[in-house]
Amino acid sequence: MPNTGRPLHARSPLRLDFVGMTDYLPACREMGGGILNVTINKYLYGSLRPREDQRIVLHAPDHDDLTVEIEDASHLDPEGQLGLVQEALRRFDLPCGVELTTYSEMPGGAGLGSSSTAATCVIATLDAFTGRRLSNYEIAEMARSIETRVLHATYGWQDQYSPVTGGGVKYMRYWPGQPSGGIEIDLLRLPADTLAALEKSLVVCYTGLSRPAKQILDAVATGFQQGQSDVRDAFREMNALADEMRGVLLRGDLSSLGELLNAVWTAHQRLHPAVTNDVLEGFLAGALEAGALGGRVCGAGGGGTMMFWCDRDKDYAVRRRLRELGGTIFDWSVEREGLLIWD
Repeated sequence: MPNTGRPLHARSPLRLDFVGMTDYLPACREMGGGILNVTINKYLYGSLRPREDQRIVLHAPDHDDLTVEIEDASHLDPEGQLGLVQEALRRFDLPCGVELTTYSEMPGGAGLGSSSTAATCVIATLDAFTGRRLSNYEIAEMARSIETRVLHATYGWQDQYSPVTGGGVKYMRYWPGQPSGGIEIDLLRLPADTLAALEKSLVVCYTGLSRPAKQILDAVATGFQQGQSDVRDAFREMNALADEMRGVLLRGDLSSLGELLNAVWTAHQRLHPAVTNDVLEGFLAGALEAGALGGRVCGAGGGGTMMFWCDRDKDYAVRRRLRELGGTIFDWSVEREGLLIWD
């Protein structure tokens, strides 16, 4: 039954990707794709309140307190402000007007999957409000469809599937030729001491650079479609590294994690020169000097958030050095729940 009387609230976790970019769909359909990521205690929040009229009011306090007022559902415009939210609303039969507030705890362009997380969060909230009862698969696929419509491109699937398939450390695999879409989600049931080691020794830093994701993704797509050997070989290597890192985590022997992150970063850079720059390399060099054993950028690259695996008891020194370089360190922990909705 639809819930048209009470406000609804939603919280969807963002993610860190140990291995990402390998969810680029044309590459997945040809050679498969392996992702390793972890949902974290940084969230995209949404709140929906029904109105007594037909007006739709959208609030985005993290976008300079932006408010968009729409006369009724027939005037929703995916090309307008907050287009992802407007397009999501267009996909549902609303019984009345609504007031919808969404915001992210992390800045835009951080490389933590916030756009896709916002889409899944809004869809799930509207699903609960209207009583439509979409499956997790349908929510993720609707989010991909909405992003394609509004952003005029969609490249991957991890950011849509990650929040709706629960929390924790996940190995996500695309198997070519499967009629169901070929996406397998494997939650790694890691013991408490392994998770504690991850939370202590993996230092996460926002660089202050908003990443040029679309530019990089467009260039990587062109390189793959043109058959550039560096791009194709990098995808294959990153797939293999995701599988290798999965094994390391399951065994609980994290001594090689820094080396593996370095290998992922080296392969990632072969996708396109814009993946890295002097600022990012400066953060990496500073972290290594302070005691990090390896690191990489999250998301597409070019800016955003970086992660560094630290030698034993060197995490404090690495944090301090990154702050000296102008980075913003944020404490994080593994979020064991996925997307949540409550009233």
